[in-house]
Amino acid sequence: MSRRLTVLLVPVLLLAAVFALPAHGAGKKGATKTVGVIDYAYTPARLTVRPGTKIVWEWDSANSAPHDVKLRSGPRGVKKFTSPTATAGITYARTLRVKGTYRLFCTYHATVMRQTIVVK
Repeated sequence: MSRRLTVLLVPVLLLAAVFALPAHGAGKKGATKTVGVIDYAYTPARLTVRPGTKIVWEWDSANSAPHDVKLRSGPRGVKKFTSPTATAGITYARTLRVKGTYRLFCTYHATVMRQTIVVK
């Protein structure tokens, strides 16, 4: 390979490698994922992560109604949890270590405000 071609290819390959990396630790063990708690929705509503991922729910400052995050069902042996109730300005975090499906909901808006997190 000519030196000129090498000089042109190296920066392109380095850039390609950077863009191929997962964003914000996505999918890495010990990563953190942020979930928005907005009026009547968790965003994203469905999430797949690795064991050991810390999930941080952030209440939007524009919320007009109270919300919480409650574990409806999870993998065997996982204790149910419920976040504090708030309208805005708080965060709540849990590290999900056990593989399986976690189904969450807001106790105030259970028919519309649901989330599924799959740990695998």
